[in-house]
Amino acid sequence: MASEEKINIPAIDFTLPNGEGKPVKLSDYLGKNVVLSFYPADWSPVCTSELSLIQETLDGIRDYNAEVLAVSVDNIYSHRAWAKQQHLTFQLLSDFWPHGEVATLYGVFRESDGICDRALIFIDASGMVRDRWVSKDPSIAPGLNIIFDALERIEGPRRKEARYA
Repeated sequence: MASEEKINIPAIDFTLPNGEGKPVKLSDYLGKNVVLSFYPADWSPVCTSELSLIQETLDGIRDYNAEVLAVSVDNIYSHRAWAKQQHLTFQLLSDFWPHGEVATLYGVFRESDGICDRALIFIDASGMVRDRWVSKDPSIAPGLNIIFDALERIEGPRRKEARYA
């Protein structure tokens, strides 16, 4: 799934604006696992389907002490409108300017197209990249099993009984 040289390394910290224009810093999530989801574009059919499925399973993702940060090169206004229309409650971050800077840092910017690859970067609670999934074909989205399998490897099996006892 992941190439060894891009995992088990510290995550590169960044600050990007969300759909409300407020800065969101990756390092503010230390103590939580992070699913950093890069996607090509708001409003596209595959991205809409992928992020809607993430929204539907957000409680399950959070059972793994994880938060989702979704990143594309769309501007904050597009993010705000799309999140509202799709009822997305996790952070959509704008890598609009400098265009694709964070995606480039994570090795998932497609210079020829000006968009991000579809990618998932899994960061553990200590800020280390623990797993990656990248598709060079923007029409291929990850199955939810990719997210849950990676989180289980990072956090261990869920034990709801213990968490809610």
